[in-house]
Amino acid sequence: MSDPEVRLTLRSGGWVLILLFVVIVGVVAWAVAPAIFRLSHHAPGDGNSIESYQFDLTNLKLSKDTLVPAMQHRDMSPVLTDPTILSVEELAAKNSDKRNKYLVSGDLVIGVTIGQESRAYPLHVMNVHEVVNDTVGGVPILVYWNWPSGHVAVFERTIGGDVKEFGLSGLSGNGSMLLYDKADAVGGEQLFSAMLGESVTGDDARLEPITHDVTSWKSWFASHPITDAIAPDEQYKKRYRKGDPRTYFLNDTIYFPVNPMPTDSIQPKTPIIAVQTDGGNAVFSIQGLLDASTEGKITVDVHGQQVTFLVGAPPLFATAQDEDGNLLPTQRALWFTWFANHPNASTYPLPR
Repeated sequence: MSDPEVRLTLRSGGWVLILLFVVIVGVVAWAVAPAIFRLSHHAPGDGNSIESYQFDLTNLKLSKDTLVPAMQHRDMSPVLTDPTILSVEELAAKNSDKRNKYLVSGDLVIGVTIGQESRAYPLHVMNVHEVVNDTVGGVPILVYWNWPSGHVAVFERTIGGDVKEFGLSGLSGNGSMLLYDKADAVGGEQLFSAMLGESVTGDDARLEPITHDVTSWKSWFASHPITDAIAPDEQYKKRYRKGDPRTYFLNDTIYFPVNPMPTDSIQPKTPIIAVQTDGGNAVFSIQGLLDASTEGKITVDVHGQQVTFLVGAPPLFATAQDEDGNLLPTQRALWFTWFANHPNASTYPLPR
């Protein structure tokens, strides 16, 4: 005798499978909808044509063959604006977790002091965001880190009396990511080069640099014990440590075109520090300073001015001070990108 045929109907439980299918479809749609929305509604840029990014390209101050798409569209990296700030006490609490410390002594940070306020911007956070629009000591500032060029810069965000909010253009200009000031209407904004500290399209406009430091967290905290720091954005916290570009610095690959390339014997990706003095910028290999230092300190006569460098590794860093111990204006970059944008530069000789 054969078994009776079983048919699933709505009354006998089929409705449960239908409901389950509807729920699964709904969950999948909820999960992928944001990604689909971003793909179909992203900012201008197609990853191929510089015109598709819709910037003002008049009065271009860069060689057009060095202006190329570096991202699929504008602001592909999540720029931070008005970030949450961690106080000294909150930093201590975050660092009390032995398994997941926010900052450790060997982390590189960008340090800024304006008035009575000091703030640290960890590079492992900047690897993800690249640009932070912040306010320190009442001054609106822009903090910039572009790892393909190894370039760090800090500027005021006020131009012509107006406070700007800067974004990432998605375009590389002579080796470094170009910035733009955001406006209510999208399209026609001018481009800025942090490497040059000025606009490179449209009307002439300069960015006012702010003296800053690039040093280890241990060194920064020792000299600024009342410092605060930007907080991690929780939705990106898994990317911060994983986004470390250190392997890029160890190979010969250069991602974006520059012109001219240096022809000297210095390895193109050598980290350099450019010190602004009364006689102009003086460029030093940070490793060279470290090798020539004694107990992490070396004093050099730079254009008739005594400059003392405090250096260390790891992480590799250099800080420049005048005779009174005041921080001097500097920029950190990789040699090939600095040279491309400052083709008259050469590394400064060190005492033997």
